[in-house]
Amino acid sequence: MKITNKEIKKIINEVLDEQDDFGKTKTSRGQAASDLRQRSKDMQSQRGVDDKERGIISQIEKLLTQLADQTDIKGGAVNSKLKKLYSVLKAEIEDQQDEK
Repeated sequence: MKITNKEIKKIINEVLDEQDDFGKTKTSRGQAASDLRQRSKDMQSQRGVDDKERGIISQIEKLLTQLADQTDIKGGAVNSKLKKLYSVLKAEIEDQQDEK
């Protein structure tokens, strides 16, 4: 199978787009508090997320918060691993959307 230059450029652009998304957003403490209140309200109307899934999400969020409290997650090996995780999750979401 031969890959064309156009396909290679597309792949490179997709990778660059993924890298650009991750870590660029800033959230103030006030905005984070507001987001938490909104998520709490939204939780009441969630239909596709069950209690066990909410537990998993909560565990991941607690670990990320603990890690950020202990070290700088904006750079280094930790950031590299988080970028990989972000890419995997984003790809999974896209795969799920393509299946629909």
